[in-house]
Amino acid sequence: MLAWHLAAITLLFRWIFRDPKVDMRFLAFGAVVPDMIDLTAITILGGDRAELWGHSLVVPSLLTILVLLATRRGRRRRAWMALVVAWLFHLLLDGMWTDATVFLWPTFGWDLGAGGDAFWPSAWDRALHDPLRWILEAAGLAYLGWLWIQAGLSDPDARAALATTGRLNPSSN
Repeated sequence: MLAWHLAAITLLFRWIFRDPKVDMRFLAFGAVVPDMIDLTAITILGGDRAELWGHSLVVPSLLTILVLLATRRGRRRRAWMALVVAWLFHLLLDGMWTDATVFLWPTFGWDLGAGGDAFWPSAWDRALHDPLRWILEAAGLAYLGWLWIQAGLSDPDARAALATTGRLNPSSN
């Protein structure tokens, strides 16, 4: 659910923090990094679940500690903290608190079910037969389209500015 996570996390961040200086590149990466970690692990190790270490609370918590220890106040810390906040929003949107085994890993043991039945053979079947997934993706695409228009990203200069600075046009706030 790429569009859903990107849109919902961007909306939540912009609504809660109202930070026009946020680096949208880090925010977008943080929105998808838990799935990137876990889907890579599933592909390599096998497994029957989509949520592994990237969906636990311990990994973004350790990253937060690392960021706070390795950076000083300023733009770099703000960018990395946006990634961490987006990661935590991803866990919120996925409802990970309902699965304590994953969310609080390794509190209840080290095993997360990696290995066993393969996740990928049935992935398309799950995706195609879940109407909520399609509704959320459509809502995400609609918000991202609206944000594209509001930020004036049809203009190549605005896209170049977003790519180099990570900031949206101030009029889109």
